[in-house]
Amino acid sequence: MGIWLPDRSPGRRRTVFYAVGAAIVVLLFVAGFAFVNSVNVSRVTTNARALHWNNSSLGVSALTRAGLAQAVTFSQLGVGNLVTSDDLEFALDQLGSALDELAYLVVVGDEMASHRQLEIFLSEVETARDLLEADQVDSARDHMLSSVEPAYVELSDTLREEQAEIQTAIAENTAAGQTVNGWLVFLLTLGVPGAAVATYFVIARRQIRAVEERTRIELSAEREIGRAKDAFIAGLSHELRTPLTSIYGFAEILSDGEVQGLEATRETAQIIASESAEMTRMVDDLLAASRFDSTGLEIEMRSTRLQDVVENAVAPFERAGVEVSRESSAAVVQTDPARLRHVLVNLISNSVRHGGPEIAVGVTVGEDKVDLEVVDNGPGVPEDRIEGLYDRFAHEGSEPLLTGSVGLGLAVASRITQLLGGSIRYERHDGKTHFVVTLPAVGPEGPEAGSSSVADTIRALSA
Repeated sequence: MGIWLPDRSPGRRRTVFYAVGAAIVVLLFVAGFAFVNSVNVSRVTTNARALHWNNSSLGVSALTRAGLAQAVTFSQLGVGNLVTSDDLEFALDQLGSALDELAYLVVVGDEMASHRQLEIFLSEVETARDLLEADQVDSARDHMLSSVEPAYVELSDTLREEQAEIQTAIAENTAAGQTVNGWLVFLLTLGVPGAAVATYFVIARRQIRAVEERTRIELSAEREIGRAKDAFIAGLSHELRTPLTSIYGFAEILSDGEVQGLEATRETAQIIASESAEMTRMVDDLLAASRFDSTGLEIEMRSTRLQDVVENAVAPFERAGVEVSRESSAAVVQTDPARLRHVLVNLISNSVRHGGPEIAVGVTVGEDKVDLEVVDNGPGVPEDRIEGLYDRFAHEGSEPLLTGSVGLGLAVASRITQLLGGSIRYERHDGKTHFVVTLPAVGPEGPEAGSSSVADTIRALSA
């Protein structure tokens, strides 16, 4: 990780270097004291283990000496039948157990003077026990007095001397460790925080200001998103209320019998159908937008005739009395017909509500692509709104959210088109508005490549 150095003045850079150097020195001292402390702890541990072995050896050797004396005494009494054979056997078993413990201490003990004396004492006691087991009681007694007792005295003296030395070493190491710990605590409580404070004022403070600025920007962006969503909900209620009010009002007129004549009834039904289709489109847009942000929109690609999609999309508008001209085409694309119809319905609805009265749908077949165009003779999109044409929640004031050139409808159409492997673009030619959906072609199964659509004809005439 690199250290950022403010490049403003040599004095500032020197300050940073000094602060970093001081922190490094403090850390080195801390590491050194920690190492010394670990060495002291290791020494104390080693001495404590040696002291434990020393105490165990002193106790077990005394128990072994007493067991040998008891076995010799019982053997002497057994000669005169003053004790039973069971008592003698018990004494020998006790002596054997003590010898086993003494042999274990010899195995685990370190090489010290007392360790060598313990081996000698163990050997002498085993010799005396062997004599007892051979019924040589007098020899065993003489060996105990002449060899075992001197070995025990020498072993005891050596163990006690080593005990004193070990206890002194433990006390010295403990005192040294306490001193090191004191310096370590001092550095950790004063030295390290001091270096940290110096580093903070030179480096960290600037970084904190950068974090605060970034946080402020993020909070501002979140507030903007919140305001946009609030406005979206308000606009949504307005947009849904508009067709609902029309449907409810004209349905009441029909039910009350206020409409007289076939022509008037047909006109009223067309209005209801138009508003119902528009509200259905709004709900479809909301569902699609919701799935974009959650589970994702499912796409079922299959070979599809564009003419079928165009007719299905235009049908509800014609039932509502909207005239949409189109040319017959046998072009085939690999797409999801239901999703493509959703895109086309949004574009036609946009033209109906915000374009001119002349609306046309055209198909242009190229070598490796097919263009599906919706054209109207309306005023088009203002120049300052083209950049955010396909943004969600892009609106101002009371302008519609779900329809028009800056609504959710175009955003949903653009996103669905991308999922279908195509693209959508806005063009303006000779007073005409063009929304062009480009899809990869399956094959020229209709008009020859390069045949003209209504939009192509308009562009050719304006060239």
